[in-house]
Amino acid sequence: MNVASTPRMRDPRRIDIDGVETTYFEAGSGETIFFVYGGHFGGADAGSSAQAWDLNFGPLSSQFRVVALDKLGQGRTGNPKRDEDYTMAAVVSHAAGLIKALGLRDLHIVGHSRGAFAATRLALEYPELTRSLTMVSSGTTSPLISTNEIRLAGSPHPFYTRESARFTYEGYCHDPRAVSEDWIDRSMEISSLPRVPECMDKMYGEGLYFRTFIPNLARLKRETLQWLGEGRLQRPLQIFWGLNDQTADVGGAFELHDLVSPHQRVEVNIFGHCGHFPYREHPARFNQLMSRFVRKVAAQAEPAHA
Repeated sequence: MNVASTPRMRDPRRIDIDGVETTYFEAGSGETIFFVYGGHFGGADAGSSAQAWDLNFGPLSSQFRVVALDKLGQGRTGNPKRDEDYTMAAVVSHAAGLIKALGLRDLHIVGHSRGAFAATRLALEYPELTRSLTMVSSGTTSPLISTNEIRLAGSPHPFYTRESARFTYEGYCHDPRAVSEDWIDRSMEISSLPRVPECMDKMYGEGLYFRTFIPNLARLKRETLQWLGEGRLQRPLQIFWGLNDQTADVGGAFELHDLVSPHQRVEVNIFGHCGHFPYREHPARFNQLMSRFVRKVAAQAEPAHA
């Protein structure tokens, strides 16, 4: 894998979504893939942004229309305007606002980790906008217990330093060589933005993480698993997982398969020699499977809004 040969995602676009300046990237034409990356505002991986998809965005945009957003309170998108919006529900609502503002429909929604949980909520709450759903390594969505806090605990480096970012991403990946200098550079660019300490103060200084974010996430997760078990996911599902992911057990992929497959078509792709980032650790294979899935679903599907 030569990550250095893949150019950065450039030319970010900006739009106001309910008073929040929102950054997103868009390229290509045809069937639309909508990317949602992982993490959450105020997390240890505060440098996460839409550019996590840079190894996939360019190659897939040569075949499809590709859109990737900086989520609410992450990347170069502004923080929530109200304390009560430091929640996963607000992240989902904000993403839906962008989708509607851009006039997007029949989306192939792709989410990674905590972003896969947001992607799943989008597919469940807005089926009229969704053509398919792809979950990537999502301990948050899995019925199993996520272990990323344990795996990534005890960093010897101060938060939001280059060393801390490397510790986090290498802890996620099976092979530390997957963590490129460019990936760290982008993380540091985002971590240096003024909104990051503001968000941290809200989440931890004022206690919104434990008072607001976690209770809302726990409630939504219980509801989401119930809905999936009831067959409320109305679109085909694809699951990617790393066999060697030490932050989200690979058994979660099969738990989700068993939950959804009685009601909906599910495809599962398990990547060997791979940790938490299949789309970055094995980008060529990920892009190939993603392209095949989109084409197959599109060929078989009626428009979601028909």
